[in-house]
Amino acid sequence: MGRAKDGEGDTDRQQQHELLAAIVESSHDAIISKDLNSRITTWNRGAQLVFGYSAEEMIGESVMKLIPLERHSEETDILERIRRGERIDHFETVRRRKDGQLINVSLTISPIRGEGGRIVGASKIARDITERVKAEETQRLLMREVNHRSKNLLAVVEAMVRKTATSTPPAELVNRISQRLQALSAIQNLLIYSEWRGVDLGALARAQTAPYCDGRISFAGPAVMLQPPAAQALGLAFHELATNAVRHGVLVDDAGSINLSWSISGAPPTQRLSLRWRETGRPATAPRKNSFGTTILKRATEDALGGTVSIDHGPNGYSWQLEAATNGMVA
Repeated sequence: MGRAKDGEGDTDRQQQHELLAAIVESSHDAIISKDLNSRITTWNRGAQLVFGYSAEEMIGESVMKLIPLERHSEETDILERIRRGERIDHFETVRRRKDGQLINVSLTISPIRGEGGRIVGASKIARDITERVKAEETQRLLMREVNHRSKNLLAVVEAMVRKTATSTPPAELVNRISQRLQALSAIQNLLIYSEWRGVDLGALARAQTAPYCDGRISFAGPAVMLQPPAAQALGLAFHELATNAVRHGVLVDDAGSINLSWSISGAPPTQRLSLRWRETGRPATAPRKNSFGTTILKRATEDALGGTVSIDHGPNGYSWQLEAATNGMVA
């Protein structure tokens, strides 16, 4: 290996220094250095992007300016570790921008050594991870919500299967359970499609009755967005009304028709929903009082919606009517 000419080593070191400075300055992460008194000595462009302060505003200032009051003890702990020669990797914490906004950051902090290896300060790389932290929190919330809804759904399925089994002839059991599970699945599909914001009452009624009513039902009512619990309760009720019409009501033959209407009256917080299922053209045969369908249409619907259900098996057809406050029901 040949010997470098005089001055070449200095030139190489100068070029390396300039390259390193360019890399630091072009970084989108905040790269800061400070002394052992927490005074900032260098401040790159990335630090301005992350924290909002210019280099002129921060060089010579204490790094405490970036740290929320309740986290000031973190700086004391960091300096103690730096004095011991420790490196701190990926320390996640909160810092304050110039505009007062709190941001989540990931810090990597290393000792700076001077002559003789003496520690004279620290270099710090701060990465803004606010969006990542928000995304992780959203994911945790979604997982908790999915877990909660899954448990609720399983409880509904369990009750549905148990009650259907105790009130249905063995020959019809599998078909009844299958139909009710399909009805529940259709409700879940509507909720998922709307990202659990709610379900339009008319869309819910059409989805639940379409497999059974064969175009013999008319709908009349304004747009009403139901919250998920109300959508589930009413969806199951619509399914039971449709299947009851097939087994006991006007859909037994071609003699009659069905009208489903609803209206909203009043204004919050006393606003109310009135909903009526009216069959005409054929006397209705009352189902067994202890059947799962009867439980859904009366007690379960009243409990879920905090309303009152009235049922009439009149000579001209079956009628089911719900009156309930919209508070907690309508999205």
